[in-house]
Amino acid sequence: MKWAFIDYENVGGMEKIDLSQYERVIVFLGAKQPKLDFGASKYDSPINLIVVQIKATQANNLDFHLAYYLGKYDREAAKEVVFEVITNDNGFAPLISHLKSNGRTCKHIKHVTVAASTQKLLSSLTKSPKEKRPKTVSSLKNHIAAHLKLQGNEVAVQGQVNKLVQEKKVVLNGESVEYQC
Repeated sequence: MKWAFIDYENVGGMEKIDLSQYERVIVFLGAKQPKLDFGASKYDSPINLIVVQIKATQANNLDFHLAYYLGKYDREAAKEVVFEVITNDNGFAPLISHLKSNGRTCKHIKHVTVAASTQKLLSSLTKSPKEKRPKTVSSLKNHIAAHLKLQGNEVAVQGQVNKLVQEKKVVLNGESVEYQC
């Protein structure tokens, strides 16, 4: 029996997570995330889904809520229930270790979809001549949101921008975007 604790703000989508393997799924949505994206996933049976929508935008607010619910459910769930924290945030490692040392089987599951999404994004950008590509950071973000279906998920969109910069595919000069690919 497994329960999932999903840091949606960090993973940006659930299309690659098989929710059917969990008895209970607790999803933590950031204050600026108006909806969940399941992608094209379809399930044969109902999913026991709990959505915790964070109200305020503050540093680590979602992480604190996730930590609270891990503790709350650790007290309520039978000891044989395995907790899986699905996030790319390594900051949960000490808490997961603490839960383990107190008898709870708890795993950190990284959900990295940025690379595949970045490839899809690069493909869409490079099909257009440089002069027809988004010229400003805001238009690039709109392009990313539209092409990767990330509307309303500012964290995932910014993650894609950061990945493009990190891989030296774009250079940002203030609000302008310069393409290196």
